[in-house]
Amino acid sequence: MLAIVTLVAPVFGLIAIGWGAARVRYVPETAGPLLTEFAYKILIPALLFRAMATMAPPAQSPWLLVGAYGTAVAIVWLMAMLATLLLLRRPAVDAPAIAFATTFGNGLMLGIPLVLSAFGPEAATPVAILLTCDTIMLWMLGTLHMELALRGFGGGSLTSTARTVLDLVRNPIIAAVIIGLLWRWSDLALPSLIDKLITLLAGAAIPVSLTALGMTLARYEIKGQTPTLALIIVLKLAVFPAVTLWLGLFAFGLTPIWAGTLAVFASMPVGANAFVFASRYERAVGSVSAAVAVSAAIAVLTVTAMLAILQGLGLPVRV
Repeated sequence: MLAIVTLVAPVFGLIAIGWGAARVRYVPETAGPLLTEFAYKILIPALLFRAMATMAPPAQSPWLLVGAYGTAVAIVWLMAMLATLLLLRRPAVDAPAIAFATTFGNGLMLGIPLVLSAFGPEAATPVAILLTCDTIMLWMLGTLHMELALRGFGGGSLTSTARTVLDLVRNPIIAAVIIGLLWRWSDLALPSLIDKLITLLAGAAIPVSLTALGMTLARYEIKGQTPTLALIIVLKLAVFPAVTLWLGLFAFGLTPIWAGTLAVFASMPVGANAFVFASRYERAVGSVSAAVAVSAAIAVLTVTAMLAILQGLGLPVRV
C-alpha cells in the first residue's frame, strides 16, 4: 500500500500546489484558465499525437475496450437517471446533467498522468482511445437525453445535436488522436526536429495540466442539494469504476494493462465538462459544481484503493 501511495502522492501533490497557489492569490485568478487552455489545446494534443503516431500495434481490438466502456456508461447512466427520478424526486430534465456527472471523469488532466504512472507507456494507446470515445459518447448521449427531456420527441434536438457534432469535430484532443493515427498508418517517420519539439511539449503536459487543474478547482463552489451530491459521488467514484473493472476483466476479456487503464480512467473524479454541460442547460448546476470539487478531494483515497485492488488482482501496476 505504501508503494501505491508513493505513486499517487506526487500526482495529487501537483494539484494541491496549484490549488494552494490560487487560494492564497499567489498567482492571479486568470492563471488557472489560461494554463488549462494552453494544456488542452497544445500540450496534451502533442502528447496524444506522439503516442498515436509512434505506437506499436494494439495488444487487442480497440472495439473490446470501447464496448466495455460503453456498456459501463449505459449501466451507470441508467442508474443515475432512475435514482434522480425515484430517489431524489427531481424532474426529468435534471437527470441528464446528473447522469453526465456520474460518468464523465477528469480523464484528460488527471487520468493521463495517473494511468501512465501506473502502467507506463503501453497504456498510452488505451487511454487515448478512452479519451476520444469518452468525449464523443458522453456529449452525444447527454445532448440527446437532455433534448428529449426538454422537448420530448419534438423539434429542436436535431439542431442541438448538430451543434454538438461540430464542437466535437473542432475538439483538439480528438483531432490529435485522429491525426496521430493517420500518421501511424502512413508508415512515415517523424522528422527528428519535429519529434524533438513535440517531445518537449508532451513532457510539459503532465505537470502543467495537474497544476492548472488545482488552480481551476479553487474556483468551484461547494453548494447544491446534499442528496444529489452524494449520489453523484457514490456512482462516479465507487459504482462506475467497479462496473468497468468487472466488465473489462471478465465480460470483455481485456489484457491486464487495458483493463487496468479502463478501471483507473473510470475512477477519475467528476470532470469540469460535467459542469459545462450542466451550465449550458442550467440544470443541477450547484450540485455538479460541488461534485467537481468534492470528488477531486475524495479521489485521493478512491484512486489509491483502486490501484491497490488492481495490484491485488495481479495487474502490472508500476510501483
